[in-house]
Amino acid sequence: MPWFKAEKQPDGTMVWDHWQWYGKGPKHDPDDILPNGHRDICSIYYPLIGPYDGRDPDVLEYHMLTAKVAGIDGFVADWYGPHSFADQVFGAMVAAAERCRMRLAICLEEKSFFPPYSQAKTRAEAMDVMTAQVEYVLARYARSSAYLRRNGLPVLFVFAGWEQTGLGPNTFSPEELTAIMRRFQDHRFLYVRGGVDFRYTDSARGCYLWSADGRPRDPAYKEACAARKSGQINYWVGGVCPGFNDAGVWGWGNGPRITDRRGDKEYRESWQDVLTYRPDAVQIITWNDFGEGTTIEPAEPYGFEFVNLTEQFVARFTGRRAYLKDNRWPYRIFQLRRKIETLPEGPDRKAWTRSVDRFVEALIGGRRWFMEHRLISMERALAGGGK
Repeated sequence: MPWFKAEKQPDGTMVWDHWQWYGKGPKHDPDDILPNGHRDICSIYYPLIGPYDGRDPDVLEYHMLTAKVAGIDGFVADWYGPHSFADQVFGAMVAAAERCRMRLAICLEEKSFFPPYSQAKTRAEAMDVMTAQVEYVLARYARSSAYLRRNGLPVLFVFAGWEQTGLGPNTFSPEELTAIMRRFQDHRFLYVRGGVDFRYTDSARGCYLWSADGRPRDPAYKEACAARKSGQINYWVGGVCPGFNDAGVWGWGNGPRITDRRGDKEYRESWQDVLTYRPDAVQIITWNDFGEGTTIEPAEPYGFEFVNLTEQFVARFTGRRAYLKDNRWPYRIFQLRRKIETLPEGPDRKAWTRSVDRFVEALIGGRRWFMEHRLISMERALAGGGK
């Protein structure tokens, strides 16, 4: 989720976004400090690194590296159009992904094509909004070496709208979507739509299955398998989710919705479905949606439990060997970066930055031999004052 802001102002105050909740239900103000020393954020979980700004290069490095060492290949970012805050974050994500050799894709929000998110006054204008968003992504991001491609085509996920506005449903009909896709015959991309709906498969040749709502997954998986086998779609993405709890935002003002994690059983069972049905890819729902409590990003109180569990299941899905010993290294690297920032400007600070950069490059390149010793040595030296 590229919508988290924690921006310090010249006067020392903070500007927050998506860490606070002032709507119906209990209020959460990150400027308030709780008895345990945490900021009062709108989540039942608390990120191990604390509430962060999505543009922070140290945060992005930590996210990319933590995911990478656990066997995750990349991130799909929920995106709300050109020049939005999410767009600023995604631009920074691209730079981090290129360095960390990770993949990225954008998930368009269908509701953003319609009012109040856009200025469209007709459905035809809403179609133009989507066209402009896709053109922007293809021109600005899809050429990056980090952007996800499938059979040579850049992949765009779409989270389908469901509400009604003055223009009718906040989702395009199959006919409207077909008309939009015809505009891109010379610049093709793979449209991956949530769920299996055979009315859309002429245009949406991919689908992903959302599993954050606790509904039985078997029927949707069987449907997706059949559609893939028959050639109606050529890419389908399964979904695994540890649970859901949006009490922090009071169900976005409508009262909490909860799918209990049951420890780690919910996550294990969703992975088991993936191993049974073998989709083309797996979407983890989610890395860091703290508002809805679907996170696997290291957080209190569960720590690295879900990152470690993810690596074990990735190994079963892909055949990649699981190696859990390095999963905390990116967190320790993040702490080193923060410690270096406290050093006075000068040669020592630059030298330490170069040392950590070299360690990160080695980690990205797959090196593990003697790395733990190097990390411990850096930690001890910096704890002693940076000499």
